[in-house]
Amino acid sequence: MKLPFAILMVVTILSCNSQTKTDLLSLKLNSKVPAVVLQNNELKQDTDPNLGLAILNTAKLEKYAIGEIELNSYTFPNGNAADYSNLSILLSSKQRNNYLGFNYSSVNQQETKAIVAYLKKTYPAYQQSDTKGNGQSYFWDVPQLDAWIFTYQGNSSDKNGKNFFNTNFIFVKRGTRMENSTDPKVITIMAYYKMMYPDVIK
Repeated sequence: MKLPFAILMVVTILSCNSQTKTDLLSLKLNSKVPAVVLQNNELKQDTDPNLGLAILNTAKLEKYAIGEIELNSYTFPNGNAADYSNLSILLSSKQRNNYLGFNYSSVNQQETKAIVAYLKKTYPAYQQSDTKGNGQSYFWDVPQLDAWIFTYQGNSSDKNGKNFFNTNFIFVKRGTRMENSTDPKVITIMAYYKMMYPDVIK
């Protein structure tokens, strides 16, 4: 009887290790963040320095996915202190955990290529711009998700001077304004990125 029990234990362990990750693209926007997302004990409350949105921030990525691409915690080899992948879950406010999207910054070069390829395949209508040596920038307006997706790259260097891309993926509810303001005089996040990247968003 010991052998079948041992086999059962192995199957149970494998099942736990292969649990489906939370697809951040499939979460319902402007609804309460599911409890499964909040189970990450390393989520820290903060404010996005560029968008002014309340966020839950983490570098522990094993519970999450972007579409079919599973995320994993990653630090660039021989990189500097800030050269690691990081996820910010965008919230409606610090008082209300309504999901507005995410901001994912990745230094994992292969993962980045896989995410871009997935987005281009899944949402073939997009705008693209070559940022003249600083990688690629993309913009998707996705009505079926009621979302905007912004992707842009910047150059970073490791401790030996080797260059690599730091890629940002911003997925946010359409119409969201800076700081999630309800004031029509406050610009939308799309207008903000249009100012920042005029060659990408026409």
